[in-house]
Amino acid sequence: MDKKMIFGILLTLIGLFFSGFCFIDAVLHPWNCNGVSGLLGAFLGQDTLIPFILSLLVMLLGLGICFWRAFGKEK
Repeated sequence: MDKKMIFGILLTLIGLFFSGFCFIDAVLHPWNCNGVSGLLGAFLGQDTLIPFILSLLVMLLGLGICFWRAFGKEK
């Protein structure tokens, strides 16, 4: 494995950890934010929607790097 693959794996794990934390926090603390309830209401009420989205994007970036390094054409 090269350094870019390890970097992609680390990004994936960091994004997975933080998105999992935000998700579990939203599930364990239900919230009703201006009539919006459920999971979206919990994300909005606790101000964790943007960190959740950013951590998902980091995780997808890491998965993309891993996919690119694993299946990219080498010269």
